[in-house]
Amino acid sequence: MLLSLHVICYSVVSLSFSSSVVSGFQPMLYERDGWEPVESGVSQNLNSIFFICLNRGSVVGDQGVILRTGDGGDSWITQDSGVTENLYDIYYYDYFIVLAVGTSGTILFTTDTGQNWTIVQTGMMGAYYSGQMISDSIGVAVGVNAIFQPFFTRTNDGWTTWQSTSFYIEHENVFYEGRLTDVYFMNESVGFATAIVDIPAGGAIVRTIDGGDTWETVLFYDEALYSIDFTWEGVGYAVGDHGAIVQTTDAGQTWVELDSGTSTRLRAFDVPSETTATAVGENGMILRTEDGGATWEQQTSGTTFDLYDVLFITQQSGFIVGQHGLILHTNTGGHPDDTTPPETTCTLSGTMEGSVYISDVAITLTAIDDYSGVATTMYRLDEGPWTGYDTEPILVTTDGPHVLLYYSIDNAGNTEEEKTTEFTILHPPNIRVSFSGGVGVTVTIENLSPLDLSGIPWVLSFDGGIVLLGKERSGTLDIPAGNERTLRYLVLGFGKPTILFTMEGTNHSTPSRIFLFYVRI
Repeated sequence: MLLSLHVICYSVVSLSFSSSVVSGFQPMLYERDGWEPVESGVSQNLNSIFFICLNRGSVVGDQGVILRTGDGGDSWITQDSGVTENLYDIYYYDYFIVLAVGTSGTILFTTDTGQNWTIVQTGMMGAYYSGQMISDSIGVAVGVNAIFQPFFTRTNDGWTTWQSTSFYIEHENVFYEGRLTDVYFMNESVGFATAIVDIPAGGAIVRTIDGGDTWETVLFYDEALYSIDFTWEGVGYAVGDHGAIVQTTDAGQTWVELDSGTSTRLRAFDVPSETTATAVGENGMILRTEDGGATWEQQTSGTTFDLYDVLFITQQSGFIVGQHGLILHTNTGGHPDDTTPPETTCTLSGTMEGSVYISDVAITLTAIDDYSGVATTMYRLDEGPWTGYDTEPILVTTDGPHVLLYYSIDNAGNTEEEKTTEFTILHPPNIRVSFSGGVGVTVTIENLSPLDLSGIPWVLSFDGGIVLLGKERSGTLDIPAGNERTLRYLVLGFGKPTILFTMEGTNHSTPSRIFLFYVRI
């Protein structure tokens, strides 16, 4: 599948067609979960599907089959393609301009959504497996020619004329025959194609930066590759034999192999967002990732038929086509019908003393959903606004009691009941302590914080020397924000003790000399 931008349209343009809705064959499906069958009315293999918006889409298949929907895939009508060759790919440029390609070098083109298909070319040796309209006039098709070379065709005038080139797949100065199986052009110049390499058996990804005049190999791989797709952010995937999935995160410069968890041949791929993707393949295989390819979940298709193509109109609404006229549809991202809300947990990180935090507190919200996945997590701290949570912890730095409200919503729209977490922060007091002597000792405590200090315990003591009177005293203090308090006490003794003042975990000291009642600091 070639397009990652899915346009939403809300009305169906009424068009007249000479063909009518067909009925008949419906493939047998087993117990399914998340994907539902849609009546296609045909028994031919369906090879490709494309939607230009929520309502309008088309399917092509063997023996020249073309189906079209104008109601979001609820019903399908046949169109007269004018050919009986197998059609392998279909691509919309806008609501009216559509390209289809297939065996015998078949190229079909329409500018009226298929009311009238023009047979641009057919009846030649070779085949096209994929095509794309880059603009309303620039189009490309890829496949294989009669002598088993990768084959590329381009038009710059809406298929009035076109030029074809063939080449070999080069790797380490050796040139290989093969077939181009899928194509994706990012713009008029830069394009990628997947390939099957015949001898030795394997695959490749090739790239052009001059519109298809020349091609270079960016990945030579030990598995045949059948499909390639990109997001607009430059994240791309290709899939192939034995469950092969390769990924790029730098617009195709480098590729890495991912663990799909299956050895089943994967035939097609669609990437509706930077983190979400779905692959389909033989024997009803469906794989889904929602974490950018890190993990893959196998979904239940309800069939053992081979699946040939997949397309998501949104992250949750998608279609699959395959053998014997099979069309599957989901509105839940392929997950089972989801009626269960997500579950959010709140983790607080900080230094505690008793039941109170004496440091800044970092809040981490973690939401899980077993079916459709978490769409968003919302939180509200104290009297602040409701805010969407991202992956970064929420840092709370202010002293006092705090109330956090939070909940999550999944992709099926289920909303979790609001949860509450309460905590209190009391940083050690921000105070400045100064000592002075004379007759006795004087301690001045300034509250430098914006909060009042209330009932804060303190201890005044002497360490060393000979203190006969006033060796240790204690009490509590109330100091409004920005104010100070003074403590004065008589001392009797001799020597050079250290004066220690401790208040709510803060320690302050100064050396002194004592002679009878007189203190020098």
